[in-house]
Amino acid sequence: MSFYPGLVSISFRRYSVDEILDACKKAGLRWIEWGSDVHVPAGNAAIADEVAVKTREAGLDTIAYGSYFRLGGNTPAEFAPYVDSAKRLGAKVIRVWGGVKGSAKMSEAERAQLIADARAIADMAAAEGMIVTLECHCDTVTDHYESGLAFYEEVNHPALRAYWQPNQFYDENYNLTAAKLYAPRTECLHVFQWSRTARHPLSDGNDIWAKYLDIFRSEAEQRDIGLLLEFMHDDRLETLSETAATLKGWIG
Repeated sequence: MSFYPGLVSISFRRYSVDEILDACKKAGLRWIEWGSDVHVPAGNAAIADEVAVKTREAGLDTIAYGSYFRLGGNTPAEFAPYVDSAKRLGAKVIRVWGGVKGSAKMSEAERAQLIADARAIADMAAAEGMIVTLECHCDTVTDHYESGLAFYEEVNHPALRAYWQPNQFYDENYNLTAAKLYAPRTECLHVFQWSRTARHPLSDGNDIWAKYLDIFRSEAEQRDIGLLLEFMHDDRLETLSETAATLKGWIG
């Protein structure tokens, strides 16, 4: 059991599947999260099958399908194509969005509907041996750790798990607290170094990410956890190897 270095494909939307896989292979990355918006559109079986083969041939594993399915914006019936594409990719995780507005702006009825829909799509994923994850994302039910953790308890489904990432709009103490509370539920981390809307080289985060990974390390001793690079400082595929080297240095 360990940390596994990887990439979120939406970080490089303007590049092809072949270009991304070649760069990942050269950078020594192991896992990839393919996005449903550009590279593997939901419900397109031919593309999902093709990308699955290419990913395996490149020596990578598809850990997740990064969907743009939104609880509260889509119905559970509309989740079926995402499940099919994820299954074809060989992903064990389907990432979804937790609503269409921030937790403080949701009515009780809207939150109750999100809970019901989350249970429904978790059932659909579990039937195929997969799980659903939510990010800690602004303007969703997980925009603050108190709301996010309460939501997991309210849904109460073993196939609903979490991604964790630092929230660049909160301070270090908030993010360290959130990491500690989220760690037992976390399947993958989205790894980046931002301050609000400003992006920085990943190496600028050496100190704070050492603290984050210390929190998750005991979990990684029990199960595999992905550390997936997302939205890097310059959006250039040519510098992926440099950023990946920083990440792999953290893992050891």
